[in-house]
Amino acid sequence: MHMFFFSFLTALVSIAGGVLMIMLIMKGINRSQEIRQQTYQKTLDKGIYDYRLIAGKKSSGTATLGWGIFFTAIGIALFIGFIALGVLNDALTGALVPFFVGLGLIIYYAIRRKVVGDEKQNGEPVIFSPPTGGTGESVRVVSGDDE
Repeated sequence: MHMFFFSFLTALVSIAGGVLMIMLIMKGINRSQEIRQQTYQKTLDKGIYDYRLIAGKKSSGTATLGWGIFFTAIGIALFIGFIALGVLNDALTGALVPFFVGLGLIIYYAIRRKVVGDEKQNGEPVIFSPPTGGTGESVRVVSGDDE
């Protein structure tokens, strides 16, 4: 009975830790997007129209691979630790959950790189004209390559 409780507790802690890490990552991403949006809004208030302020840096797409390697390493470390403690049969779930989460992320990265490939931009500037019947200049928004 004691070993069953230990294996259940280990699996529960592994799953809760994974969920907590995902929640913290999502909170950080959301905060970063809020800051970019606030910066863009401040520049709009001053009459500067530059969409690159909210675009952020271009993603290389390797974050999924990094997290996949991290979770796989945690799963392997737990597996080795459970072998050393001699509780592998009872606590195997606690090691397999992060291992397969990491393996799934690595597979997702590999498939995404083959399917999506590198994104290409149009390269054409976007021109906003004043509303019909309105007065004022047209605003030309360009990318970093156009300047």
